[in-house]
Amino acid sequence: MLPLLETGPRTVLFTILLFVSVAIPAQAKMTLRQEREFGQRLLAQLRQQVEFIHDQEVEQYVTDAGHKVLAHVENPLFDYRFFVIKDDGLNAFAIPGGFIFVHSGLLEVIDTDDELICVLAHEIGHVQGRHIARRIERMKRLNIASIAALLLGVFLGKGQAGSALLATTTALNASLGLKYSREDEEEADRRAFQWLCKAGYNPRGLITVLDKMQRMRWLGSDAIPSYLSTHPGSAQRITYLEDLLKGAPRCNVPIRRASQELRRIQVRLTVETKDPYQLIKRYERSIIQSPKDEYIRYGLALAYLKAKNYELAIKYMKDLVATYANEPLYVKDLGVAYYTKGDYKDAIRTLRLFLDKRPDDMEARLFLGKAYLEAKRADKALQYIKEVYYALGRDPEVAFDLGRAYAALHKDGDAHYYFYLYYQWTGDGDAATYHRRMAIRLLPKDSPQRRRLEKSEGHDTEQGKSTDSISDSRDDSPGP
Repeated sequence: MLPLLETGPRTVLFTILLFVSVAIPAQAKMTLRQEREFGQRLLAQLRQQVEFIHDQEVEQYVTDAGHKVLAHVENPLFDYRFFVIKDDGLNAFAIPGGFIFVHSGLLEVIDTDDELICVLAHEIGHVQGRHIARRIERMKRLNIASIAALLLGVFLGKGQAGSALLATTTALNASLGLKYSREDEEEADRRAFQWLCKAGYNPRGLITVLDKMQRMRWLGSDAIPSYLSTHPGSAQRITYLEDLLKGAPRCNVPIRRASQELRRIQVRLTVETKDPYQLIKRYERSIIQSPKDEYIRYGLALAYLKAKNYELAIKYMKDLVATYANEPLYVKDLGVAYYTKGDYKDAIRTLRLFLDKRPDDMEARLFLGKAYLEAKRADKALQYIKEVYYALGRDPEVAFDLGRAYAALHKDGDAHYYFYLYYQWTGDGDAATYHRRMAIRLLPKDSPQRRRLEKSEGHDTEQGKSTDSISDSRDDSPGP
């Protein structure tokens, strides 16, 4: 029986959708391809209903952590992708197809890099075990599109990411029986334990994260961890993990301290997710007590930048560059500050100086491309933005910038194509339809983008199809 999430026509609509004709026969085994497509559909819904963190440095930190685990996973089932959701809740979750999500609230409270790596290992364990897929296979009279429709219905009924995801978890647990079982948890833990030991990390990091979540729940925090609702038996799991550690002393390696990278990420997330004016007051009080604290100074600079006090932001950024000459990332931050202020010449000069030392930094390459675009050098802008677009796994915001670069070069068909992807991913159906029609009209007949649009016509605007699958071809990717 469906939970009473809301009343009215929408509830009736999704109740009906739950019992539509079956695409996958009852008890049939879901293939990896079907699981991947299902994950793409859910990702498309998430893009439209919750706010993602589009900070490339934060995204890269989480992705790198995930790949430290994946390096020890034999035969990964999917091409895993990692995302950060703007939400204070202590949560991390995976959906079928290798898509893993971490809430910003969880990243802000972890004390070590190991804790994040342990959480990601556990989520990868669920995906590799195909736990959700196996439960879907047991659901009679249910197809994948119906599950996606139910999820969308829950999202539409909630206003904030945390509430939406918690409501989604509740709905799935109550109506679809997809809540992880104790056996699922233990299997994911065993898999994670094995990978973490091979990678040289202490699995105790998962225990410490679970302890944090339990404490926040007991304290009645607003950031109630839906992780504990999705992942049952946390107290028993802690005991189970302790027993695993006792049986494998070689895995009980020292837990690393928080890296400088983690500290930077936490400051950036705090400024990204909190009111800048309140943060300025807090940091200004803190800097009186600790005038040499690097990360208080960094937070204050970022908070001033978010509050559009460009002069003070740049002043503090320059101080950081001068004080920490061995940390080139502050040079990048200064370049981004110049760009945000509108000093594109200084931004280009500073970001190029940084990229001489760190040529693979995607955030710097993106902002350099954006600065070139504002400086009316669209050819250079296209080069950098296109590289970032493919490197980051087709981020909607970068797709929009790519469309702007093509438009500045009067390549209107390509511009409409990437505007179409942006609006499709972000849920503006009318704008997406317009840009799709214009792209098909203006792109050459032999264009790979046009072929993909024509091939998917009539499908990608439906609920069940994600345009993430449309742009997977690299026919138009940049050269080496």
